[in-house]
Amino acid sequence: MSRNFLKLERGQRRWLHASFTVLFLTGVVWWALHRWGEVETEFGPAPHPLNPWLMRVHGAAAMVALVVLGTLLPGHVRKAWRAGRNRLTGVGMLASCGGLSLSGYALYYAGAESARVWASGIHLVGGLVFPLVLIVHIWSGRRSRTR
Repeated sequence: MSRNFLKLERGQRRWLHASFTVLFLTGVVWWALHRWGEVETEFGPAPHPLNPWLMRVHGAAAMVALVVLGTLLPGHVRKAWRAGRNRLTGVGMLASCGGLSLSGYALYYAGAESARVWASGIHLVGGLVFPLVLIVHIWSGRRSRTR
């Protein structure tokens, strides 16, 4: 069996990296504009006009990322688990994606302001740390192929 049997197909890799990149960029830009980008209007300070569009794109990218992740479960994830390869960072990836999905869902649907505050903090920290989790997972996977 080839040592690269867990490598993602080119299309999967492109969709995954593209959706994660769009998620990260729209999330960070939204957060920065939300925090520091208020605009002055004739009625007083208001959120930046790009914020609703950034959230729409962020939500669409989240749907794409979840579909792509779903395509990885029966092949890449299952085969890697059975082969005993890259389990720790793989669990970290799945936990990060699950945490970001749940906290994003809570941000959208939570009614209580206290729940939104918690979900917002978890989502922000998780989103900022996620690229590092992804990079470590990729690096660890590539390293395990060379052994």
